[in-house]
Amino acid sequence: KTIPGLWLLEQILPAFTARPKTNVEWNRLIRAAAQVPAPRTLINLKDPALFNPKSMKAVIDRQLKKKKIRPPKDLPGYARLIFESLGAGHANAVRSFENMTGRKFNRILIVGGGSKNALLCQATANHTGIPVVSFALEGTATGNIANQLVALKAVKDLKTFRRQLSRQLKKKVYEPV
Repeated sequence: KTIPGLWLLEQILPAFTARPKTNVEWNRLIRAAAQVPAPRTLINLKDPALFNPKSMKAVIDRQLKKKKIRPPKDLPGYARLIFESLGAGHANAVRSFENMTGRKFNRILIVGGGSKNALLCQATANHTGIPVVSFALEGTATGNIANQLVALKAVKDLKTFRRQLSRQLKKKVYEPV
């Protein structure tokens, strides 16, 4: 299931003069977004217009105006809208996977860039009703290493790799509220 991810936020930045460039500035933006009340109306992540627009802000504004909702007034407002929308998108993906597999998930693991974003992790936990466990590591690189170690028979299988790795990583758990 494809969910656009933090790319939405990256694509909205050109519409604003003050754009975060450093980790400190990104953390400041996330803290400011956390102070914005959670929106009642979210972005439709399935809208094809979101996938490569000339102006992400214009596409989001258009979606909101169609619903007679005033767009956010600043970047923290858009960030909060995007994080909450992604959390709802993750919830829809989880429900789809549960329906397809007949399995009920009891946690969500987040790695990569999103794992460092407390507001996104909390929004995902809240929208899914499932605890989110975030590990601050790069998912693609770790997956590559895992498969290479299995192929070299340095590790028995992926399940063993995950178990061994998770014991050594610092994790943060976000409970739904």
